[in-house]
Amino acid sequence: MSRLLDSHCMLLLVAVIVAACNDKGAYLSGPEGTLAVGAYHRFDFGDACVYTPGGSVPIPSFCSTEFVTEVLELSSSDPSVVEIISGADDPRGAIGPYSSTMVGKKPGQSTLMFKGNFSDGSVRQASATVQVKAPDSIKLVAGCGGPPATNLLTPVDTQAVFDLEIYAGTEKLVGWLPNAATADGVIQGDGSSDGNHDTWQAPSTPTMLTLQSPVVSKVTGTLTAFGPDQVTDFTITVSAFDDLMRAAYTEPGHDFYVQGIILVEGQSPCHNLSVEFHSSTPDVCSGPAGETVWTDSDAGNSTAVVHTEGLCTLGVSMPGGPVLATKSFPLFLVSAGPSGLETPSLGSTCTVEGGTACPFTYAEPEVCRSGYWVEKPSCPADQVCDFVPDTTPGCVAGVVCAKCRGLH
Repeated sequence: MSRLLDSHCMLLLVAVIVAACNDKGAYLSGPEGTLAVGAYHRFDFGDACVYTPGGSVPIPSFCSTEFVTEVLELSSSDPSVVEIISGADDPRGAIGPYSSTMVGKKPGQSTLMFKGNFSDGSVRQASATVQVKAPDSIKLVAGCGGPPATNLLTPVDTQAVFDLEIYAGTEKLVGWLPNAATADGVIQGDGSSDGNHDTWQAPSTPTMLTLQSPVVSKVTGTLTAFGPDQVTDFTITVSAFDDLMRAAYTEPGHDFYVQGIILVEGQSPCHNLSVEFHSSTPDVCSGPAGETVWTDSDAGNSTAVVHTEGLCTLGVSMPGGPVLATKSFPLFLVSAGPSGLETPSLGSTCTVEGGTACPFTYAEPEVCRSGYWVEKPSCPADQVCDFVPDTTPGCVAGVVCAKCRGLH
């Protein structure tokens, strides 16, 4: 422990020394990566006391903070490689009184230099080296809540956002590159955070477009607008049932959330459409008002109601269309448990050694060991933790007992 404290003290001492050394220092922030030819990248400069390179957690500050009162020099050692322009000349506009932007002009390297007067009367300077490379490829990246894809998938008549990644070989470049990629309906982003974030306004009819670029010859990315007829499958999720939780209720009439996510050739879109749910086991589960077929309440999201214990089977379709996916899962009606033992928390105190109970997940029993509830092995996926009579094999007479069981 003493060595650990010594190391922490040493780190704090180093932080104090670094902060003290930077008390009269300055900084000039360069891009975190290689700048693309033709790309814009904002930068700033000032008192080194407030600068944390790379966006890391700031060290404790033991120095005073001054501000720039006059810029004496702001230059590029090779303006043919990196040009410095004022914020007013940046196509995106200025963001502050000393807002400045660097522009990649051609492959190479340049050193940016800042020198200025500060509010404490000091004159300080700083520099940063900037590498520039010519881009040779661009890739569309669409997240949309699923794995990153190079195909932007969205319903007709909707807007969806996508990112563009700029490359030189395998190296990802930085900077905002105006009009890096084009296609009908593409709206160029504002270049905020020096990134390339664009929007596509999908047309009113299903279509697929390939991105083009006036900057590079190799572009990877497509834009796809789809309608209900193009939906090929669904992913069905049920909030009340997964590997860590069982759909267990102490009485019928409870509802649970269901979700039907559209898939088009295996890909989920940026925006879901309204879907229809079907219950083929209405005695076990149904729509909110007892329906066997009901429409979602919010773009694929809805609720269902449990009526009795059993296997619930739900299907999903486009409204009025055939069922394209089904999911079956058990719904359990369990005992509430004795007062004080309804759903004890793992690690909380207990009083009866060897006693068992069910946690709120109902996925595994808990056992009282040395005054605390500890976890026993999980129940199989088709079983639930439930309170059972103390005469059940494996239970102790006179002691509350909880065990895994299947459907009744």
